[in-house]
Amino acid sequence: MRRYFWSELLKQKRSFNKILLWLAPLVTIVLALMLMHGSYLQIGAYNWWYMLILPGSFTMFSALTAVKERRKNRHGLFGVAVQKKKLWTAQVLVCTSYLLITCVLFFVFISIGGFWFGGNISLTQGLAASIILVVTYAWQIPLWMFLAEITGVGFTVFVSLLCNNFAAVVLAVKSCWWIPFAVPARLMCVCVHILPNGLPMDAADPLSDKTVILPAVLLAAAWYAGITLATAFWFEKREV
Repeated sequence: MRRYFWSELLKQKRSFNKILLWLAPLVTIVLALMLMHGSYLQIGAYNWWYMLILPGSFTMFSALTAVKERRKNRHGLFGVAVQKKKLWTAQVLVCTSYLLITCVLFFVFISIGGFWFGGNISLTQGLAASIILVVTYAWQIPLWMFLAEITGVGFTVFVSLLCNNFAAVVLAVKSCWWIPFAVPARLMCVCVHILPNGLPMDAADPLSDKTVILPAVLLAAAWYAGITLATAFWFEKREV
């Protein structure tokens, strides 16, 4: 499995995905600098990050990874790979590692911005938020890879933004927050005290209840494992 993983990393060496990796958090910070000031810099950046730019960029990353391989006919590996599902799983793991890296980059950028311009989100809160975003968004990677394989990049990104934004705005603040697409926005209320509409939240707000973190993380992990396995077995049955 290790060789499959490193092989997939090498394929990303000269791709647009390498640029997207750091471009997405950088654009978020620049946008916040242009439109927000002082302590509101972090609030605006975090809201745009988990509501729009992160779901859009990592969906594009996942979709481009799958479509690029499809266009190149998997470099002929279908004919020689004994366990084709390892090819798929390695791509999922590479996209997951890149999701982690881009969230770390955003954390570093926004922490520097908060230190320079002032902010009300601590390093501990920001780190916890970044880790939780990785865990709660990762399950969507195999889903969007699968959808891109059978449709295309544009349609996949559209569906992703539609699902993530609708769930975040409408469902995250309701009792049905446990619906997977709504979980990241719900947990951001706990971590950084920012509502999906971008408004700061009072510490005494019921949405800041920390007891939702553990079940939400376990739910996201189960979805990640389940969808990865399901799509890997689907990929295994594909023809050369």
